[in-house]
Amino acid sequence: MAGLKRASCDVELNGTPEWVHLLPLGKMTGRDGRAFDLADPAALVLAFQSSGVDLPVDYEHQNDRPEAKLRGPVPAAGWIKDLRHDAQGLWARVEWTATASEMIANREYRYVSPSFMFHPATKQIVKLNGAGLVHNPNLHLTALASEETDMADDDFTAEIAKLLGLDEASDAKSILDALRAKLKDGGASDPTKYVPIEAVQDMMQKGAVQSAQMTETRASQKVQDAMAKGYLSPGMTTWALQLCLQSEQRFDEFISSAVPVYAHLTQQIIPSGPPPSAQTQQGPKLKTAQAKPWPSVPSLG
Repeated sequence: MAGLKRASCDVELNGTPEWVHLLPLGKMTGRDGRAFDLADPAALVLAFQSSGVDLPVDYEHQNDRPEAKLRGPVPAAGWIKDLRHDAQGLWARVEWTATASEMIANREYRYVSPSFMFHPATKQIVKLNGAGLVHNPNLHLTALASEETDMADDDFTAEIAKLLGLDEASDAKSILDALRAKLKDGGASDPTKYVPIEAVQDMMQKGAVQSAQMTETRASQKVQDAMAKGYLSPGMTTWALQLCLQSEQRFDEFISSAVPVYAHLTQQIIPSGPPPSAQTQQGPKLKTAQAKPWPSVPSLG
């Protein structure tokens, strides 16, 4: 889905709860006047479960700032291990680090701010990126950046929009509305010309899941290759994977400007192959003298 933007929402913490209420259900308005809509929390849960990757909770949204990530590893305050939704909205099960737990208990941090992607036209929240511990709750809802993120299923969405006579940059809601209108105008639709809405929704959902899996696989391969060549240490694997998933271009820039200082970790120190044989070490094998038979004695009988 093209044209997505990033935003965050501040929520006050009460102790260090295992389950954190990230977003309320339905429409919400922040103190800066911007409105958002959590219309389909189940889609966010499905995307998280399909990716198989825990989402980071960092400090002050460093994971969302390219300049912070390029300076080196971004420490995690915790990891989102599971998501669920109910009538109140979206909840996350967070596994906090010892440091973050202590800071929250001491009231050094009081607010958690989920980071998410949304459609600027419909304001619908479509993806959770993670969260951050923050100090300033003065803005209940604050945009972190104005950058736009192209999703991997852009071509698929654009192709459907073009078939319906819409602009290729149209969002999912506009496409479904146009499809409903065509089916309504056509009455008993010809199955050779129209596709059921349920089928389109299923294809779009499967496309998003497949795209996430392909992105994760490619990122994992790139991180393993960089570690094998000495650009990353084993301790940097988690950070590097998150960076590559967030922005493959920034990961490539980091690797191209880095020096393979960890190459010695993958070099072979002990030579391969079998050791010299015992025969080679002990020299030529000595021949054993064979005993000669005794001479025969004639019989006296």
